[in-house]
Amino acid sequence: MALQIRYTQKGNMASIRKHYRKWQVLIRRKGNPLICKSFTTYADATKYAQESETNIAKGMFQDLSEAMQTTLTDALIRYRDEVCPLRKWGHLEKYKINKLLRNKITKYALARITPNKIVKFRNELALTSSASTVNKYITLISVIYNTAKNEWNLNCVNPVTKIKRMVEPESTDERITPDEEAKLLDAASRSKMYWMKAIIIVALETGMRRGELFKLKRDDVDLIKCTAILKETKNGTTRRIGLSPAAVAELKGLIPTIDGTFFPTNMHQFKFYWNQINKWCGFKKKFHLLRHEFASRSFESGWDISAVATQGGWKDWKVLRRYTAISPEYLAAKLKVTK
Repeated sequence: MALQIRYTQKGNMASIRKHYRKWQVLIRRKGNPLICKSFTTYADATKYAQESETNIAKGMFQDLSEAMQTTLTDALIRYRDEVCPLRKWGHLEKYKINKLLRNKITKYALARITPNKIVKFRNELALTSSASTVNKYITLISVIYNTAKNEWNLNCVNPVTKIKRMVEPESTDERITPDEEAKLLDAASRSKMYWMKAIIIVALETGMRRGELFKLKRDDVDLIKCTAILKETKNGTTRRIGLSPAAVAELKGLIPTIDGTFFPTNMHQFKFYWNQINKWCGFKKKFHLLRHEFASRSFESGWDISAVATQGGWKDWKVLRRYTAISPEYLAAKLKVTK
């Protein structure tokens, strides 16, 4: 059965027909391909047809058919498989995408995800994740929408545009005490991942990011001059750093793999062993805290902010401030010296 709703202008028409157990809306526009959209109820089909004809008359009609048929899951998988391999830090995006795919919001069509759904997603995720983690996933969704619209020609509105991000703490007072460091190293020495103890020491001694450590190769290191060149960094620029005697000693003790890396692993595997070490120690520490600790210890050792920023690759000194937690004992000792 076919039922014509109304004509809007010459050459444009929306009609409804029963097709098996669903109602189909057919939109014909002069000079454009036929648009066909199915609905479970006749009322929904009628509403869509009427709204479409009104928008056509106003010159505001947008073909959302493809965005209605493409779920966020579809878009995430396409981005992961097509875009991530071309990006320097694509492996990190792949990891986040695979985790996001477990969330129910990804089952919605791109055209069905509203700002309200994003807010609900944000607030629910905030119950179990840090503000920084929540913001990263919201940003990822925004990137997917922008890519779908600008590169895949999908007619979809980014629902994240006006969504407020979670407020991230400006600084953290968490430190790694000497006793905690000893426990971590003892646990790491018992790990099946033979280089876990070495990567902890090198991270504490150099301030390198986890991804930079994973990509560090034998050819990038000069163990005589105690320096290293980091070719693949988070901000995309090559960085030359110094290596402490302890870091050099650990790297000398490792046999590089065939591709020259010191720490062969992937994100999933590394997190498993890092969480295992935390469990053995009774901790809930993130590996990134080692980078924070490097910054704090460097300042307490008398490094100036320029040297710390250069070694750690911090371009924004305000960000470096968030990483640093000078101990009150150190401040008390400084006061004694100045008086």
